[in-house]
Amino acid sequence: MDRKFIYIGFALGLFLILGLGGTLIYKLATSSGGQDIAEMDTVKRHVPLIADPYAGREADAIDIIQRYEVWNPEYIEALKTKKLGDWAAQDKPQKVTIASLVEANFLETQLHMEDILKRGEWRALHLDTDSGSEQTPDPLYEVYLDYRDGEVVVGPVWIVDLSTKVVVPRNNMASIFDRNPVNYDQIEEEMKRSASVVRAITSHRFESGIDLGGVFLLHFLKQTQEPKHANDEIIGWTVMHELDDEYSAYFQWKELNETRVAKFKFNWETKSLTPVGLLAVDLMALGNSMDSVAPVNIYPNDYTNNLGIPRNERWARGHACRNRDYKDLCTAFVKVLEQQEFINALAWLLTNGEPDATRRVNLCKEQRKCGWVPKIAPDEDNPDKRSDLIKVEYNYELNQRTHQLSFLVDSKNETITPLDKLSQWAYWSVSPRT
Repeated sequence: MDRKFIYIGFALGLFLILGLGGTLIYKLATSSGGQDIAEMDTVKRHVPLIADPYAGREADAIDIIQRYEVWNPEYIEALKTKKLGDWAAQDKPQKVTIASLVEANFLETQLHMEDILKRGEWRALHLDTDSGSEQTPDPLYEVYLDYRDGEVVVGPVWIVDLSTKVVVPRNNMASIFDRNPVNYDQIEEEMKRSASVVRAITSHRFESGIDLGGVFLLHFLKQTQEPKHANDEIIGWTVMHELDDEYSAYFQWKELNETRVAKFKFNWETKSLTPVGLLAVDLMALGNSMDSVAPVNIYPNDYTNNLGIPRNERWARGHACRNRDYKDLCTAFVKVLEQQEFINALAWLLTNGEPDATRRVNLCKEQRKCGWVPKIAPDEDNPDKRSDLIKVEYNYELNQRTHQLSFLVDSKNETITPLDKLSQWAYWSVSPRT
């Protein structure tokens, strides 16, 4: 036989053997109990994920915040008031740790909530941004210091980078700890936003014309001008800055010895208001269901409600409040009238959803049964001394009963204190506590 044909036959045989063998191997690999060759190859090439070295280091994140040094608030105050000489004589450090300020009740004092806020625990949250099969080190943590106000938890929040030890305040309460000569005025302005947020929320107007503050008073006090139950108690508004322009606002009260919280989300930039939870949703639904009626006017007839006008010039010519002899009394009186959200809410309460409420209230004014009465409160410790305290009352009739709201106003520092339960509910339902 020709050698060439022998070679060709050998090659064909070898090809058939290899082909059949390969097919057999593939079938065995893909049959029950076998493993796909491609899958095996993938397993060989797979590299085990490396654990994040920053995971589980909550204690380290908290420690960095506690040890973080900020400007001594006393130094900043001395710098702002140009009393550095007096401060230097006390030999105090220019910088202090956040932990030392916390222990000195710095936040409670700055917010004027010394008897309200109850300090809780430190906690941290790892900001792990990994997704899918990606695995990269994430050194960022959020660190919280919780404070409890009734049933609401608020407090400062910081972002800390474990790799660089960089600390950044995430909300306004954290920024208060980190004031310096450059950002001082900005942070002071941000601290006032809590009050502005409450005013914006209670000023939210529904299609009927009523604002949310009026809805609050109608909800709580409509029938008897008293809370629904004898032991009911108002706690008031608590505001928490979350991030950027987002705020959470909580209104708390006690009903049948149970604390209830109506939560709202508020955006400072867009002024959008979102109820969160059934209680807040119910209050908004009540406002949406109101009939359109015009609110009564409870301002004094001889007073112009325009905050752009100097206080003494808001009164009609010849009015006693244009006389400097009555400056303290009239300053206190005007301070109450300037609480526009409260005045508007009270007007809606007196309107009571009645189309002819204006006629009823005007008749009450003419009969001198409705109106404002400011008077100097005597100094109980020294009756002969001129008192800076002014008692401002508002008397009115509703549901065939006479009612009175009473406030004590300090004409020097212009603080307002409701004097009775009805006044507390009416005032603090629509006014910020801070």
